[in-house]
Amino acid sequence: MLTNILLVSLGGAVGATLRFTITPHIDKLFNSNFPFGIFVINIFGCFFIGLLVSFFENRLMLPESLKIFLIIGFLGSLTTFSTFALDNFNLLNQKDFYFLFLNLFFTNFIGVVMVFVGIKAIKILS
Repeated sequence: MLTNILLVSLGGAVGATLRFTITPHIDKLFNSNFPFGIFVINIFGCFFIGLLVSFFENRLMLPESLKIFLIIGFLGSLTTFSTFALDNFNLLNQKDFYFLFLNLFFTNFIGVVMVFVGIKAIKILS
């Protein structure tokens, strides 16, 4: 159990650090009230979780510790939806209902689609 906690912690530290460093750069590129940084991170994270889940289930018998590190630790921290919720709260407070709706709808819809695409990509490649 302690090993798993350390794996989640280490993966989480890497994922959170990556999100922290990449998100502002993406936001700068778009220079918009829309939270593009966390949107892009969440969408790519959804794709990669689809890839990894499919890879672990269909491709190789890899150690459970690698799944814990990558999926729970790294991706769980990289694609945090608490930031998503805060961004939506801020858009609501700013009464920016247009971007609030766009963020709520597209992050959820495209996220589910990207999980599907990630899973299908591994199935096609195997």
